[in-house]
Amino acid sequence: MGTARIQKISQETRTFINKRIPEIKRLSGFSREEKSKFDSALVELQMKLYITMRGREQKISNTGEDYGWPSTVFCTVETFWSKMVFEKAAKISVNEAVDRITEQIYKLNPVACAKKIKKLIEG
Repeated sequence: MGTARIQKISQETRTFINKRIPEIKRLSGFSREEKSKFDSALVELQMKLYITMRGREQKISNTGEDYGWPSTVFCTVETFWSKMVFEKAAKISVNEAVDRITEQIYKLNPVACAKKIKKLIEG
């Protein structure tokens, strides 16, 4: 995915607040043929913490009836988390953040590989 395209999409993430995937795809200008590019862009926006999943919503037809499978709804990370979360995060050092994330990973998976944890956190 080109950097320019990701930058354009990330600048438009404000329009993604509480939008379902089909709406995001339409707003971003992706065609049906560009499904893999769209999916890659969504993953990259999530990995860079521009957007996150807010939940799922049932699709509704023009006549107001439910149809199909529910769609994932995305929003900006700032919308999902309260302002307090960002204020607390700003008060800790990078090393403390890494330590806390590592500790949480070991709580969830006591046999996690240290090398993989480091790669997950640092990229």
